[in-house]
Amino acid sequence: MLILLALTAKLVVLMILNRPLGCDCGQIWSIPGQVVPNSRTALDPYSFQHLIFGAALIAVVRRIRPDWPVWTLLAAVVASSSIWEMAENLPASIALFGYSSGDPLAYDGDSIANSMADTAAAVVGALLALPVAGWVVGLAAVGAEIWTTAWIGDGFITTLARIVAG
Repeated sequence: MLILLALTAKLVVLMILNRPLGCDCGQIWSIPGQVVPNSRTALDPYSFQHLIFGAALIAVVRRIRPDWPVWTLLAAVVASSSIWEMAENLPASIALFGYSSGDPLAYDGDSIANSMADTAAAVVGALLALPVAGWVVGLAAVGAEIWTTAWIGDGFITTLARIVAG
């Protein structure tokens, strides 16, 4: 029930924020440097970051609450991802990212398809992390952050630094 509630709340908030349904570009994947479909297509380079978020989150929650069943763990991932997606798409949050309009990584908010796919990526990451030791997930998260930052010039740490410096 929490999963359905979180996804419904996210859909309602994104609709209120007038987020587009998807990308009218005919693509489902956006590659680095494509400004127009960035965060509009279902998948983009940031999908990998959401996968890692789901893996890291479930590893942390499993450590704190080892008695929770898998469905409860997945509900925590969906709820957390949905809260992030709603907050990320608020105009004030978008402004915090500090991109100029000509920046190849320019962010103007997610489409509904992208936001839903981001949460699906977090769930996939969580499922992949279930049979793995927490330290392995942590190591994979650090490696993924380095790889993503090298690949697209952006990542969790880069974004945080830009917001703090902003």
